[in-house]
Amino acid sequence: MTQATHDAAVPVTLLTGFLGSGKTTLLNRLLPQPALGRCAVVVNELGAIGLDHLLVGANRDDTVALMANGCLCCGVRDSLASTVADLLERRARGEIPAFERLLIETTGLARPGPVISLLLGDEALSERVRLDGIVATVDAKHGAAQLAKHEESREQVAVADRLLLTKADLVDAGTLAALEIALAALNPGAPRIAVRNGEIDAAQLLDILTPRALRPWLRTEAAPRKLMRGAATPRAIHTAHPDIASFCLSYAQPLPMQALESALTVLLGYHGERILRMKGIGNFIGETRPVVLHGVQQWLHEPLQLDRWPDDDRRTRLVFIVQNLDASIVEATIAHFLREAGMECVATVD
Repeated sequence: MTQATHDAAVPVTLLTGFLGSGKTTLLNRLLPQPALGRCAVVVNELGAIGLDHLLVGANRDDTVALMANGCLCCGVRDSLASTVADLLERRARGEIPAFERLLIETTGLARPGPVISLLLGDEALSERVRLDGIVATVDAKHGAAQLAKHEESREQVAVADRLLLTKADLVDAGTLAALEIALAALNPGAPRIAVRNGEIDAAQLLDILTPRALRPWLRTEAAPRKLMRGAATPRAIHTAHPDIASFCLSYAQPLPMQALESALTVLLGYHGERILRMKGIGNFIGETRPVVLHGVQQWLHEPLQLDRWPDDDRRTRLVFIVQNLDASIVEATIAHFLREAGMECVATVD
């Protein structure tokens, strides 16, 4: 994806989170904010989202409601991809306000990976929308139990770019610290933000793929020791959810882009259901600027070239969030395609 195509594509923020984790309350606080002033919100069922005080009317077919701040709210009546495509077509014809951003709210039991794969892997939408980020709400009171019991909850947390701890004011410090340790074990790269009654600056959840945000986006290290005291042991961090793990492959020398893309395509094709998310930044032969790579399950986003590096680290770094998949399989597959391109290099695994 060229920079021009990237800029023209509508950014998509996916809002996920387990049942009762506060997505509706969050939306009620987010949508009146100026940062989301020209936004289309897509939900599973319009009547279930509870935004009545914001809705001021509907169009003639009753599928798109206009909100008081000029946003749109639309319910999924067919497939998500066709709903989004219909919104874009109607925007182009001037039938609805010209929204500049999409916010998609999933059901509490939805696995976010398939949702993103089906939406952004749709050929008709591939250059019209782009993933801006995944935000997951986590109930501070019940989150630890939900993570232990429900695979969907673990996947929602593992793939998120931002984790919002809701109802944090209803639990004591020890409970909150223990939950943070569990979240850090599943997804060390996602900032964890405590919110009360859904109150948060919308800007904290937008424009995630920017140079200033890439460094934390690629984090894979475990939680700092100061968070562990009284909540969990270092061993517990790595064994709390053994089915889901994250690791980073780093390459010191510039890589051939086509070989790496082929390797990632094969990995996602064969192991996509177990690769919950892949994200990285690449230093490629013949390129002076960094290239952002990311994929969700079977879907690999077209690489995006940034104007500048986020810091002085020029290594290619690939972060994988996987479920029951050994890092050696990923490393060996990439090494095979690099050898085919005439390059012998050893990855550092963190």
